[in-house]
Amino acid sequence: MLLSLKKVTRRFSGVVAVDRVELEVGEGEFVCFLGPSGCGKTTLLRLIAGLETLDEGAIELRGRDLGMLPARKRNFGVVFQSYSLFPNLTVARNIAYGLECRKLPRAEIAARTGEMLELVHLSEHASKHPHELSGGMQQRVALARALAPQPEVLLLDEPLSALDAKVREALRGEIRELQKRLGITTIMVTHDQDEAMEMADRIVVMNRGRIDQVGSADELYWRPATRFVGEFIGRLNVLDGAPWQGRLDGEAAGAGEVLAIRPEHVRIVDDGGGGEPVFEGIVRRTAFLGNMTRILVETEGNALEIEVHGARKRLAQGELLRFELPRARLSRLGAASR
Repeated sequence: MLLSLKKVTRRFSGVVAVDRVELEVGEGEFVCFLGPSGCGKTTLLRLIAGLETLDEGAIELRGRDLGMLPARKRNFGVVFQSYSLFPNLTVARNIAYGLECRKLPRAEIAARTGEMLELVHLSEHASKHPHELSGGMQQRVALARALAPQPEVLLLDEPLSALDAKVREALRGEIRELQKRLGITTIMVTHDQDEAMEMADRIVVMNRGRIDQVGSADELYWRPATRFVGEFIGRLNVLDGAPWQGRLDGEAAGAGEVLAIRPEHVRIVDDGGGGEPVFEGIVRRTAFLGNMTRILVETEGNALEIEVHGARKRLAQGELLRFELPRARLSRLGAASR
């Protein structure tokens, strides 16, 4: 492992922001810290970067304790949400800034800056200033500046959240391809599940300062360990009421558990059914989303989402709908992995 976090803890005024986090990151791996606002993901990234001070625990790079090492000596590249470019410097000078601080030879700085400009497809904009660039281009400059000194780890703090949806989607593909090409170990903070699922080798789902689950996008979606993870990654119907439990014989949840099913696994019944328990509900809302229709059904006081892919007769509000919950698609989820 390249980077090891051991019982990493940070408190602010007695409030625990990061609570005994343990994690190992492999060389060349792309890891995303994913979770809602206030879950501790940015604080954890700042602890790794050396921008926050540990209260307890240790952070090691190749077995070397980074605890007493200031941020400027960790050789980590950091890209922030706000870009933090120097407005009075050209694109080329912004990229060269870290190299100049290291007092490298002028020819070496020029060569490396040229490589970075080419890498992020900004060679023809080298003499422009940040205000002359689009948001996506500015973020590419920030990325090139972070990569120029050849850091051991690249840290990205919500790097795409200030961009509009189309630019964000394009740039996350560019960043992932760039990371693969360079083979640089990368840790990114995001609250966007699609971003994490598309870009990361492994996703670290954080909840109230702790890690709820670590895994690939497939593992987190199909085998969530907790209700929190299941609801945060994708959409989830939680069946924690008596009407469900009484009908799903042999599938009752244990203590501290709930039954859950993804909306795409609920099966609409047009005939006699397929041998699974059949439920009835009233259609309250439908949303046509192109290749998929999302249906909200009210059944025995509970709301249930159903996703139907492909062409189907449009359902009217108030229409009675029959559906099955296939037992093989039901999951038992705990409240949290504490």
